[in-house]
Amino acid sequence: MQYTLYQWMLFFFSYGFLGWVWECLYVSAYRKKWVNRGFLYGPLIPMYGFGAVLVLWVTVPVRDSIPWVFLLGMTGITVLEYGTGTAMQKLFHARYWDYSRNRFNVNGYICPFCSFGWGLFSIIQIQFLHFVLESAVLKIPAAAAGIISMIFVAVYAADTALSVQSALYLRKKQEEGQTKFLSVH
Repeated sequence: MQYTLYQWMLFFFSYGFLGWVWECLYVSAYRKKWVNRGFLYGPLIPMYGFGAVLVLWVTVPVRDSIPWVFLLGMTGITVLEYGTGTAMQKLFHARYWDYSRNRFNVNGYICPFCSFGWGLFSIIQIQFLHFVLESAVLKIPAAAAGIISMIFVAVYAADTALSVQSALYLRKKQEEGQTKFLSVH
């Protein structure tokens, strides 16, 4: 299926929101208290949005093959996760997740257990979730999809600007010796 740019954007924001819900519920259950996850202030984790869109793109030719969806989804998101973790630590001197306690991790950014989870999420996305989300997005008239997407982009851009400003402020304080290495997980 070919989607418009605005439909891709709506998929990105939808999956980013669903990823935020998943992360918050998972971590909150683990810690037995509410934890608002993610880098941004708002309810969106961009890595889930980018990861889901990546899975949609890379699995187009193999969508009917569960093993290939698993393998390509797992590989794509694992590479994305490693790159994102590395970049965020270099930019902000902060870790937003840390798998260093998991066996066979690579620099604490990726590990086989979580990569396996990304493969399973890819299957769930392609085999079940995307059909529901796609059906909803395709029902939105093109003009409305454009307006909604642009509103989301404006809100996301403002949130990103504020979040980056806060992260850079924390980095500056850390460099001045006023805070220790920040680990946000």
